[in-house]
Amino acid sequence: MVDEQVEQLPALSEVRQNYEEAREQGDHRAAAEYAYALAIRLKWIGLFSEAEHFAAECLALAEILPSATLDDVVSTRSSVGGVPLPDHFHDDVVRWRLSNLLDPAEAGRRL
Repeated sequence: MVDEQVEQLPALSEVRQNYEEAREQGDHRAAAEYAYALAIRLKWIGLFSEAEHFAAECLALAEILPSATLDDVVSTRSSVGGVPLPDHFHDDVVRWRLSNLLDPAEAGRRL
C-alpha cells in the first residue's frame, strides 16, 4: 500500500482574506499572487464570473509590479492558496496563463 500525503487546500475564504489584507497593506505582489490563486480556484469550481473578476484584478496588479530585471519577476513562493505559481510572475505571464478568463482585448494585449 502506498502512503500518499494529500495536501488540503486552504479555504477560499482564507485566500480571499489574504488577498484583501495584502491590498490594504499595499503589498501589490502578494495581492496579485492571491488574486491569481483565486482566479484559478474559482475557475476550478465553475464560478467563472468571480474567476474573471480576480483574473482582471491579478493582471491590473501585475502590470504595476516592477519587471525590469529577472530578480523582479522570479517567484519567491512556489504556490499560494493551493495553486502553483509560475516560475516568473509578471504581467505577460499572467495575461497568458489567465487568458481564458480575461476580456479578449486585454488577453491579447502585448502578446
